Amino acid sequence: MPKLPTANSPKVAIFVDDKEVLVPGDTNLLEALKTVGIETPHICYHPYLPVSGNCRQCLVEQEGPRGRMLIIACFTPVTPGMKIYTPASSARVKNARQATSEFMLVNHPLDCPICDKAGECSLQENYMESAHQSRLRPEVGKQYHGNPDHTFVDSKGQVRGGKRVALGPRVTLDEERCVQCDRCVRFMRHVAKDEQLQLASRGDHTYITTFPGEKLDHEYDLCVTDICPVGALTANHFRFQQRTWLLSRTPSISMDDSLGANIWIDHNNGKIWRIMPRCNPEVNRSWLSNTSRLAYMGFTENRLASGDLNIVSDLLKHAKKVALVAGGACTLEDLAALKMLKDYLGDRASLFGGTLRPVLEADGISKSGDPLANRAGFKALGIPDNNLNDLMKHAADYDVLLTVHNDLFGDDEGAMILKKIPNRVILSAFNDETSKDATLVCGVNHWSEVTGSMINSLNILQKLSPAPTCPDAQLKPAYEVLSTLAGNPLTSAIAALQKVQEFVPALKPYSYENIRSTGVKLDGVLL
Repeated sequence: MPKLPTANSPKVAIFVDDKEVLVPGDTNLLEALKTVGIETPHICYHPYLPVSGNCRQCLVEQEGPRGRMLIIACFTPVTPGMKIYTPASSARVKNARQATSEFMLVNHPLDCPICDKAGECSLQENYMESAHQSRLRPEVGKQYHGNPDHTFVDSKGQVRGGKRVALGPRVTLDEERCVQCDRCVRFMRHVAKDEQLQLASRGDHTYITTFPGEKLDHEYDLCVTDICPVGALTANHFRFQQRTWLLSRTPSISMDDSLGANIWIDHNNGKIWRIMPRCNPEVNRSWLSNTSRLAYMGFTENRLASGDLNIVSDLLKHAKKVALVAGGACTLEDLAALKMLKDYLGDRASLFGGTLRPVLEADGISKSGDPLANRAGFKALGIPDNNLNDLMKHAADYDVLLTVHNDLFGDDEGAMILKKIPNRVILSAFNDETSKDATLVCGVNHWSEVTGSMINSLNILQKLSPAPTCPDAQLKPAYEVLSTLAGNPLTSAIAALQKVQEFVPALKPYSYENIRSTGVKLDGVLL
């Protein structure tokens, strides 16, 4: 595995194009050059996969006892005083990179106009960087190098094949585009720990395939479409849906698990087209589970409309005893507003929180197994995170139940005992099972549509950003609805965060502006 530079990496002096620079001394040359602003083209290299070194795109020259020699930067460790030459000063490196780029393209089909990877393709980027003139001639045919069982002869007499190979239920392979970087093989072997893909045959006949009679079917199989540098592996759910350059990206956090995987919400014209992993070395690196990735398909379906808060307010005003229940998708801002409502109602209200979904084992990739996404946030704000059983035991004591982002009835049939509570008010984005059995419902924004924050299971404060994909402009964040019921409306996320900081003074140094894209580690912060 590559050793990536950190803030604690020792600095060493090396010479790049005859200029002395300081770089991290505990990493490979490719990563070290990146720290001084020199990007090195690569195809097979990935920072979170074992180094393969088979594409030869990252060539540089190193001066040694026998003169200057071409080496691959991805596999070369940094050593003090080493002398390196890039295309900026070496025609040999420039020509070598052009040659390897051309070699990789010579049998690669010109599918760019119809390829889902166009705009995100490493081959395109490297080709443009090398700036060489193509020597490909139309009269020279390309050699098909896929599975011989998939060959056919097209109308021009050209041998082709493997254009739509279903590797499994979610991934389609185009064998003609594959450049045999073997990233997908290394991912399944070393990250997913389930070697479902392999390189078959040898030399220029090598191709990617599954084992005979087997399918690519894994909770993380769509990650291979992310790391495929060309367009050989494509995701069925996004295939031919949108051109990537038409998509806008919103950084956010997946609120379905307490690890809080970092994600990109890719949207266009008010619609989410895909969810992609956002690299965070401390959290989910470059990986995302299929469950989190495909959840967007239901983000705008079965949504609730905004409710009449006057009716809810009047109900709470005359209630004898109120159970306030918070769910896992509540942000810190939502929880602070719920505490405001508890303080407003006084001793008539009790706080409950948690989930009835089972807590599973961590998968070591992008899931902690805990479905209560903001559990650490519950604890920071002093809200119970595991007392729902107490609520069910004493359901008859309450005349009003108010839940926020918590589908109790849908998670566990045992929660049906809460129907004993005569007035059930539901604040939710969806018309879920609990909403269907409610006496009053009030639609609120989904977590993908709000500015907010959460603390994940690693004690990292993370920020959510809103994607402009809300199906109803009248919907408001849960914190605004709750604070309005408490008589002190929080009409902005900034105001809501300030309320969080009143309850948790240790968070006062942080604002949405200074919470980094990868979050802020709260080590040593007393919550």
